[in-house]
Parts: sequence; C-alpha cells; structure tokens
Amino acid sequence: MDLTFLLTEECNLRCTYCYQKNYPRSVLPVETALSAMNAAVRHGARRLALTFFGGEPLLQSGALFSILRAARTLEREKEIPVTAKVSTNGLLLDDEVIRNAAELGLFLSLSHDGIREAMDGGRVLPDGSSSFERVDGALRRLVASGIPFGVYSVITPANVRHLLRSRRYLWDAGARILVGAIDYTARWDEASIQTLLDQYEKLADFYRTILKEKRNAHVEPFDSRISQRTRSSSYRNCAPGVRQVTVAPDGTLYACVEYFYRRLQPIGTAETWLDPDRVRALSLARRAKPDECGDCALNERCNNDCACINLRTTGSVNLPPASLCITEQETIRAADELAARLYREKVPEFLMRHYSNSYHLLSSIERLLESMGVSHEHAPAGPRSL
Repeated sequence: MDLTFLLTEECNLRCTYCYQKNYPRSVLPVETALSAMNAAVRHGARRLALTFFGGEPLLQSGALFSILRAARTLEREKEIPVTAKVSTNGLLLDDEVIRNAAELGLFLSLSHDGIREAMDGGRVLPDGSSSFERVDGALRRLVASGIPFGVYSVITPANVRHLLRSRRYLWDAGARILVGAIDYTARWDEASIQTLLDQYEKLADFYRTILKEKRNAHVEPFDSRISQRTRSSSYRNCAPGVRQVTVAPDGTLYACVEYFYRRLQPIGTAETWLDPDRVRALSLARRAKPDECGDCALNERCNNDCACINLRTTGSVNLPPASLCITEQETIRAADELAARLYREKVPEFLMRHYSNSYHLLSSIERLLESMGVSHEHAPAGPRSL
C-alpha cells in the first residue's frame, strides 16, 4: 500500500507551475498518520510505501520523523517492509534533516530544475526572487553527505531549451538519479515541441555516453520509458484508492493528492480506513477513456490514465489534455529511437539493463546505492516514487 501523508499545505516557495494554488495553514497530527498506518496493516497491507508531501513537508520535519520512527517500529513488530521518501524544495534541508534521513532510511527527492536560467523561470520565493542559491546549496549538502537522493525537475515550454544543460549541471554536481516531469498545464505549441525534440536528441547522446561508460545512474525519460517496453510486466497502472491512498491533515482519505486539493470524493478516514462503496464508485468513475486513446498504439505506455494529471488539466479524471497526448508521443518516440540505436550497437550495459532476465529496473539504482554504502533495508521504494 502506498500512503501519501499531506503533512501541511503551507509552502515557502511559489513555483509558477505548481498545481497547488492555495496554501492554508494545516498540519497533519502524528496520531492521525499512525492511525492510517495501523488501519492499513489491519486491513491486510503487506508492505507500506510512505511518501511525505505538502506544501513543503519539511516545514513539519518534526512530525515527519516522529511518524517515520513509528513506522520503523511497526516494520520490526509486524515484519512488514516499509519504505519512505519525501519530496522537498530543499530550503529547509539542513544537516540535522540529512542525519535523521540517513538514520531512518528516508529517501530524499530534491526539486531542482538545473541551471539558474531554468530555476529562475519557475522555482521562486514568495516575493518573486530567486531560490537558486538556496536550492543549489541543498544539492551540494546532499552530495557531500553521501546519502541516497534523487533530483526531480519540471520541464516546461519556458525552460525546455535548457534541458540538456540542466541535466549536465546536475550530473556534474553529483546527482545520479535524475527524474523529470512535463508540465502538462502549460501550452506546448509547435515551437516548444520542436525544442523538446531537439533537447531529447542531445540528452540521448548524454545517456548513451553514461551507458557506454557503465556509470551507475537512473536518467529520465529514457530508463523508465524504455523499460515500459522491454519489461512491461513490471509496471503497474495508476490505481488511486486501491493501491494508493492520500491522508489529509484532518484524517480524511483521498485517492491521490489532486483529489485532496479539490476535496473530491473522499473514500474513508484514517481511523476507520477505506469505505468499500466509495472506493468502488471511484473505480467505476475512472473506467472510461476517450475513443482515440483506445485505438492508439501507445495507449499502454502513456500517462493518459493518471487521475492527477487529468483532473489538474481538464477537470475530468477520464479526459487527458492535448498537451499530454502530444508530449507523450514525442517522449516515447525519442526513447524508442534511442533504444533501437543502442540495441543495434549492442551496448552491453543497455542490453543487460533492459533485456537480461537477471536484471530488473531497480538494479542500476540498487548498484548506485551500494556504491554509496546504503543497505537494501533502507533503499528507496522504486522509480514511480522517485
């Protein structure tokens, strides 16, 4: 069971592309989070993958680590595997947070768009000023600490021209897990799509070099999109309210964070757990898709079933935006063209990573963590939660 804890809706940044538009004062009580974990276990959860979210979750770092300590106790007592990660903008990522993360096996996902030009166009402070120095300082502290972490970047029409430079900047700084997400709420016109394609082509050469040098890394969009094709059985579709549950500060359960932001279709409480009738109604409401998606050759590899994206952009869980359709086609095409090239060249690392039966998607990340001295016990949950 994937549990997302909305620790607070407050945030100390005002990212221009953020899908959260209001920042009320709210705090998730530790007791509410513990009730949710215990209820999940009572109702048959055999593993817990915890995500701490916001707002900016480190505004409530005390509560975060109290919850995680309790989760580690539950893990020992019930013999249930627990993984944990936090998405943070890095402004409050100090040495104490890093020490606690290392002690408790908390995977840190730092939001960082790369070079200053990319950062200043999106990740800004409440007064509109740059956050680059402070976020970049957090990146340097993470690298110096030696603990596992990932970097999460948002790709927009405004910053897409900086994509390769930004990825190289993050790589040169020491980041080895590079994850990205496209801003589907933005207007992707013909010119910005062409820029995205040009940048993907350059990024593909960068990724190819990494593989040829047998470097331990996870680089999006290529690693996951290629594996979606070569290891399709390893992927799970979006299942809000079934495999994923979001716990609101007041203890109400929602299918995912976008349902929470809209206060849409609550499905239970932390104390009583999921209401079967509400979960069933939620699942039935998500079954329909546009006719054109059903005939698309990329249907099974597309994010068109992501309720968060669809609600955020079109207001309907079953209607993906045109921006998703266009960018998904080009992203998958770029990944497939690169994969075909690497296959023809018989690059050993590529063949092992994507075709060997003894290798799975997390192997490159696991090897990376091992090289950093991190045990499997506290390894991150997987690519979908990076």
